[in-house]
Amino acid sequence: MTALSVAQWEALEHVLYYLKGSPGRDVLYTNHSHNKIECFCDADHAGSKATKRSTIGYCVFVGGNLVSWRNKKQDVVSKSSAEAEYGAMSQSVQEIVWIHQLMKEVGLATSLPAKLWCDNKVALHIASNSVFHEHAKHIEIDYHFVRDKIKENFISTGHVRSNDQLGDLLTKALNGTQVDYLCNELGLINIYAPT
Repeated sequence: MTALSVAQWEALEHVLYYLKGSPGRDVLYTNHSHNKIECFCDADHAGSKATKRSTIGYCVFVGGNLVSWRNKKQDVVSKSSAEAEYGAMSQSVQEIVWIHQLMKEVGLATSLPAKLWCDNKVALHIASNSVFHEHAKHIEIDYHFVRDKIKENFISTGHVRSNDQLGDLLTKALNGTQVDYLCNELGLINIYAPT
């Protein structure tokens, strides 16, 4: 705070412009008549200029409503975009398992398999193909948790176009139009907008 660089100052300005432009953004929950769990996960490969670590992000929906979201810098440097995305998938599946267990404990049934959306075809292929080892040796063993949950039919994976990837909002710097589109898809509304 005492000696901001030009880049840090510009980043701060972006945050302040966003906050000033959206004081009334809120999540709207509606009844979609189902309890399906869906998750959009994303990663920016080597997004940190200083450490080259990737940032992962995910958004989890239950019954069509946003209930959980997170972004986090990965603990290790990913050697490829597929590894970064696969790490995001692993974190997302852990959150899906937790939400499913929570709903089960409070007596709410969810339909399985939960849907995990990713925009990286290589990461999806690694997750679904158990013999795709040659190119995936550098991926840590715990990421294969995703594969196990697919085999158990707990989750199913699907490809989403990069423009429709809701996780982008948590991992990348986007322009205003894309931010508005993704916020709308997340179910965020402006409570001050005229009706």
